[in-house]
Amino acid sequence: MQAIPVLEGEERLRLLNLQNNLVARMENLVNLPQLIFLDLYSNKIKVVSGIALSHVLKRIEGLDGLPSLRVLMLGKNEIEKIESLSLSTRLDVLDLHSNRICRIGLIPWRALLVQKI
Repeated sequence: MQAIPVLEGEERLRLLNLQNNLVARMENLVNLPQLIFLDLYSNKIKVVSGIALSHVLKRIEGLDGLPSLRVLMLGKNEIEKIESLSLSTRLDVLDLHSNRICRIGLIPWRALLVQKI
């Protein structure tokens, strides 16, 4: 799969597993108010849009459509940069392992539990 499909009428969806695909962009993630777990492990993501933590990664934008999101798995993608991460959601876990992160901007570290696994 190379793109996230439009998920209309799935307002009760709580877990979405899209790992091990060829997804390059986070998009079409709207109207999923009960989604708590989003797994995009091992894809080709460089730009994260359609879910906003603010301006992130090679950008994470638009978590507005995912107000209940608690776990976001983005390990083994192609993310290079994290900037101005604002944790305005209920996010407990943000997995970014095995990416190409070379720059980290402003992040409210008090709000994060950082683990090296």
